[in-house]
Order: sequence, then C-alpha cells, then structure tokens
Amino acid sequence: MEVSNAPSIAGPGHNLATTADILRDRFKPLLDEVEDLAKRATAAKNALTDGAISNDDERNPLIALGIEARKMAKRLNETKLATTKPLRDEVTETNRFFDTVTARPETIQSAFETIVGRYDAEKREEARVAAAEVARLAQEEAKRKLEEAAASSHSVLGDVLMQEAADAENRAAVLVNEAITAGSGPTRTEVGTVSATARWKHRITDSSKIPLEKLRPYMSLDDLDKFCRAYVAKNKNTAPLPGVEIFQDQKTSFRG
Repeated sequence: MEVSNAPSIAGPGHNLATTADILRDRFKPLLDEVEDLAKRATAAKNALTDGAISNDDERNPLIALGIEARKMAKRLNETKLATTKPLRDEVTETNRFFDTVTARPETIQSAFETIVGRYDAEKREEARVAAAEVARLAQEEAKRKLEEAAASSHSVLGDVLMQEAADAENRAAVLVNEAITAGSGPTRTEVGTVSATARWKHRITDSSKIPLEKLRPYMSLDDLDKFCRAYVAKNKNTAPLPGVEIFQDQKTSFRG
C-alpha cells in the first residue's frame, strides 16, 4: 500500500495500519541493509584499541565502511525524496488550488476595507473635530464663569458662581479627554464592526547611513552569528574580530 493511500488514524482503539507500520513493511529490505551495516561498523570500531587506529590495516576497513555508509545514506535520501514526491506534489497542488480560490475573497476584503477605511477615516476626523470644538466651548464657558465669579462683589453669589465655575472646569476637562480619544475606537454598525489600526513601519533609503550601534540592542545572538559567519568566510583568520574566536573546523570525508 502506498503511504499516500494509507487509511488515516480514526482514533483511540483503531486497528488501522499507521504510516510508520506501512513504511516498515514496504522498506524492510532497506532496514535490513542498514542494520547489517551498523553491526559491521560496530564490530570494526570495537576491534580498535581505545578507539584509535594504530596501522593501515585497521584504517582501510573503516574507510570502506565509511564509503559504504555514505552511499547508503545517499540512496536512502533518494528513496525518501522519491517516496514523498507524490505527497509533496499533492500538497503543492492543494495549496495552489486553495490559494487561487482564496485570492478572490481576500481581494474583495482588501478593496472594501480600503474604501470603507477612507470613509471611516473621514468620519473619525469629523468626530475628533466636533469633540474638540465642544471641549473648546466648554473651556471658554468655564473661563467665563471664573471671570464672572471673580468680578462678583456679592459674597454668597460669588460662592455660587465659583461652584458653577468649578463644575464647568470639570466638565471641560472631561470633554477634553473625550476629544483626545474621539474617533479612536471601533465603529459599530448594524452589519459589523469597523476598526482602525496604525502600525509604525520602516523603509531603508540608504543602508550606508544606518548607525549600526543604535541597532545593537535589537540584534539577537543568531543575527550576530550570521554576520560573524559572513565576516569569517570573507576574511578567514587574516583579520581578528574582537569577541570572536576564529578557528578552522577540519572534517574528514570519504570518496570512493
């Protein structure tokens, strides 16, 4: 049975074959080859004294086994790619199908959000202007009340006017706060809610003018490691880099 045709797991208590079961059955000869190679490699390693090669006769079998292992790994990777290709092709086609279908409603959504957004922005601006005007009038009223209270020569009437002025100032303060937040909340309609969000973004205009030191606090260790790899690949050990150890990582490989 092909992996792609294998029945899916139905839930607890099912007795259907899993993908791993199917793969083990299908590729048992390959598993046996890997097991045989592993046994021979273990025996060859155990034959060494303290895990070290002492002569060419001990070296050559390890080279042969290493070459055999490299070829087997290559064959396994090729088998994996051949096995998964139908699945990957199916996923690619499925994604392409749904991406194509989804593009239409997403385009409609984006277009209408733009159109409604312009209208909503105008309405929000009108609300802000109106709220600011109401707040301004309230402040002027509070100021007038204070001036009237200050000009009064009647003590009782003056106290009344001062209280009215204080109340007017409180109302003005509330209206000022409302003016600040006016038009910033969601707009609720009979059919849905319209929300406006604003995010700060950037666009690089001249990379040579960017002060990199200002960006250092925002660089992760992975970012720095990437830059260091590029630096070492370019300069090798000819130009030391403070805070970085530059060394050669030598690896042995087999060909044959």
